Amino acid sequence: MTEHKSFRVSDFSFRDVPGFIAGYILISIVAVCIGLLLEPLPEFWRGALLGGGVALMVAYRLLAPSPQKIDVAALPQPSGAVRAKCDDPNCSLAEAVKAYRDETGLGLSEAKAAVDFYRASKSPKEQGTAT
Repeated sequence: MTEHKSFRVSDFSFRDVPGFIAGYILISIVAVCIGLLLEPLPEFWRGALLGGGVALMVAYRLLAPSPQKIDVAALPQPSGAVRAKCDDPNCSLAEAVKAYRDETGLGLSEAKAAVDFYRASKSPKEQGTAT
């Protein structure tokens, strides 16, 4: 059985650092501007400044790169024990994912993608008998 860790080096990379820095700078600028300019400004400009800061944060979130897609074909195929858990109507998705993670040592998102792919690839006839 593979020992799991809550954090793996592959979960974080230096490609993520510019996004964290940009988000930190954006939030810092908005907070400093609100702190410095909030009191002497009329109510309209306080609202406009706060709304602009929120709009910038929302725009950053919408324009941020989306998470990378998981290539399920490159992941190891589920073993017979994991397939049996997937086919068992009394077994939850979490149990099947945990069994797959125990065997492969992969992360939660990769294991869930592999188990979901296996469940989706079964024929409708097989799915009808499993439920």
